[in-house]
Amino acid sequence: MNQMKKMTGLAGVLLLLGILIAFNAVLRPIRMRADVTEDKLYTLSEGTKLLLGELERDVTLKFYFSKSNDRLPVPMKNFAARVRDLLKEYESRSGGYLVLEEYDPKPDSDEEEWAQRYGLQSQALDMFGMGGGLYFGIVAVSGNREAAIPMLAQSAEPRLEYLLTRMVSEVSTEKSAKVGIMSALPVNGSMPSNPYMMQQAGGSRKWAVVSEIERQYEVEGIDMTATNIASDIDTLIVIHPADISDDALYAIDQFVLRGGRLLAFTDPMSITAQESANPQQMQMGMPPPQGASDLNRLTSAWGIEMTPGQLAADESAASLLNAGGGRAQRNATWLSLRTAHINRDDIATGSLNEMMMPFAGAFAVSASNGVDVAELVFTADDGFTAGTMAARSGRVDIPSAKKRVPLALRVTGSFKTAFPDRDGGLKQAEKPGVVILVSDVDMLADRIATDSMNFMGQTIVQPRNDNLTFAVNMVEQLCGSEALIGLRSRNSFDRPFDRVIQMEKEAAFKWQAEEQRLNAELQATQAKLSQLQQTRDDGQQMFLSPEQEAELKKFREQVFQTQQSLKEVRKNLRRDIEMLGVRLKAMNIVGIPILVAIFGIARGLWLKKTR
Repeated sequence: MNQMKKMTGLAGVLLLLGILIAFNAVLRPIRMRADVTEDKLYTLSEGTKLLLGELERDVTLKFYFSKSNDRLPVPMKNFAARVRDLLKEYESRSGGYLVLEEYDPKPDSDEEEWAQRYGLQSQALDMFGMGGGLYFGIVAVSGNREAAIPMLAQSAEPRLEYLLTRMVSEVSTEKSAKVGIMSALPVNGSMPSNPYMMQQAGGSRKWAVVSEIERQYEVEGIDMTATNIASDIDTLIVIHPADISDDALYAIDQFVLRGGRLLAFTDPMSITAQESANPQQMQMGMPPPQGASDLNRLTSAWGIEMTPGQLAADESAASLLNAGGGRAQRNATWLSLRTAHINRDDIATGSLNEMMMPFAGAFAVSASNGVDVAELVFTADDGFTAGTMAARSGRVDIPSAKKRVPLALRVTGSFKTAFPDRDGGLKQAEKPGVVILVSDVDMLADRIATDSMNFMGQTIVQPRNDNLTFAVNMVEQLCGSEALIGLRSRNSFDRPFDRVIQMEKEAAFKWQAEEQRLNAELQATQAKLSQLQQTRDDGQQMFLSPEQEAELKKFREQVFQTQQSLKEVRKNLRRDIEMLGVRLKAMNIVGIPILVAIFGIARGLWLKKTR
């Protein structure tokens, strides 16, 4: 009987083990997981989900990683694991339209040959090349369309989802985007080109920003008097629309309502426009180009206006300018913007570090009117506005009322027409649209955005700041699918120990207070010693008086006590950090198993009670 019970028990254990193995085998292909990270680091953005859910043609993602290289550093392996996990998430969300393939391009292998054909770059793991080459890139293929990320760097991890989604969008779409450019300035090199203008304002030479856009998209110039924007234009760029007519504004209005994307650069005081004045035209009595431009007639219908005659000012972003006579003067309206003035959470601006916006305007946002507004570039929280006349002189008065001033906005939603009285046109957007408004034109001019140098008879143009990158990123986002606009920048996977950092700050503050107290006591003692020195007799010059000796002794004791206090601060800091580490280890090693055991016991008691 006992033997039978043992056999039955063993059979039951084996049966349970078999069920668990079969259950694991069935569920293994299924990705069941929950993202409990604070910043949702393992969750795809809604834009990516939308794109993957609407794929209509097969896409293959080829992941090339030299995982067999035994000299790979651990951080690189961990990063590659996160990349692979993200790619698997793309595959599982695509409904079978996207397939992930993984390759290990070993030296002289077919995988390495294909990696090189796709343009992937091999990177040496050490300065002598002894660690072999590392391939770490991704290729997207759909039909005869290809796109690649030649080399993945860990610094690009926050933008990784954007790069992947852009690749998938690029290869899964047959139609290439077309960009229209409308401007009152010679951005396309189409204005008069006398020698004076060529030296002062670039003359007929095409602006560098236009050349950069032409490298990626088909570009068509649109006249400032246009009464219609062609339907094949995907994105319209408007640069300094000075004296734009109502008919041209209406054409832009209807373009946006049809679903076209708009990128507009306006300016309350454009120095580029003023410098482009043709002396011959002025001698003939023709008016110079207007230095101010805005689209308020159009954007006011969305609750957004650029304040006429007012410039954004920020003391923390003030630029040092030549004031004449060999003097330099800080101007708070000539903005040199850093990372604190740029939206780090937005995918299009998160990688920018430095921008220059001379005499930029100030946007005022009121009612939403059915649209959402995101600030891309802005002043500090203590920014303000100043008049154009004050900005020219550099003597800007700082008001008591301060606030953050928006310099660039992304507006999304269902737009309404600014011309409700016109017959035959659209009154409401056919679908949600996107408009990007920038309050400065001069930031695009070559002399602000680029540096030119002559090398072997050729002019080489290099970016001076991130102005061109900003403009190209905006165009790239608008010309891409709607998924790219909704993407967010993914935060870092490296989480700091905030509690420890705070403890160190508190200890450092206490330490600093002790040091200040010691310095104050030192100065007081030195002053008293000097006073005693002045009151003693000439015969005492080589000897210390009893009062001086008492003061010195007292001071030495104070120094000793203060040093002991500082040691105690450091000791307490180390003790608190160590205790925090002990508590965390105890929670991970002991606390979690105890919680699991309590849950199991409670569940067992509940099941026993219900039988």
